[in-house]
Amino acid sequence: MINVYLRIFIISIVSTIIMVGNTYAYNLSQGSRPDTSKVKAKVSTKITDTRINKPAYLKNGVKVNFIPFKPAKDSFFGNTKVMGAPKPVENDKVLNNVKVYPNPISDQLNLSFNMSKDATVTVKIMDVLGNEITTLLSERVAAGDQTKPFIIASRITSGFYFIRVSVGSEIITKRISVL
Repeated sequence: MINVYLRIFIISIVSTIIMVGNTYAYNLSQGSRPDTSKVKAKVSTKITDTRINKPAYLKNGVKVNFIPFKPAKDSFFGNTKVMGAPKPVENDKVLNNVKVYPNPISDQLNLSFNMSKDATVTVKIMDVLGNEITTLLSERVAAGDQTKPFIIASRITSGFYFIRVSVGSEIITKRISVL
């Protein structure tokens, strides 16, 4: 048993000596290199085309005049107009114009919304803490204007609630009060 511990101890000492020797040799080889953090890099203002398939006219020395982009000034605020990605279009949404009426509700809830395409609609009533109270609707609905009446008198007690209408990844939440 002691021989096993003695062999492990000797192997660990030999491996430590080898690692220290390799580190010393590495540090000696690094000593001949200049310190790149103190060397100033050349700054080039020349614009070069690094694409693989460059147009041939640039290789032949033909001079091309580039007009730099200057954004237009806004006449009212004096700011520059940023031309970039297009603004999000409201028509990208599947679910539009969600309305809950009457509010406050006594016994019947009317929900109207517009669908831009056929999709599965889920309508849930949530309490103030976000707990699901009941599911009013979970079915595939055709595109177009929809009006759905729901009797809620026996389902929930009086108080404040939220109606969560979800279609795919779109979720619209409306607050209601029940008398």
